[in-house]
Amino acid sequence: MDKITLADGRTIEFDLGALSIKEYRAMFNPAQPEAEEYATLAKVTGLGVEEIENLPLLEWKRVYRAFITACAQPLADPN
Repeated sequence: MDKITLADGRTIEFDLGALSIKEYRAMFNPAQPEAEEYATLAKVTGLGVEEIENLPLLEWKRVYRAFITACAQPLADPN
């Protein structure tokens, strides 16, 4: 699992095994409601939806970028 450390010190591991292909594809649909996007990110990060919504902008960008990177290479060997 890919990891990211938030500014407050919490470590987030992305659980891509919890992500359906429908949810993954919806993340790239500009018409997807923000609530669904936040719910998907919450599902794979273990954060609550409210925590996702209240992340500072730059922190949210880091989380989202790390999520997209993890999705691009989901079977990459970390070793």
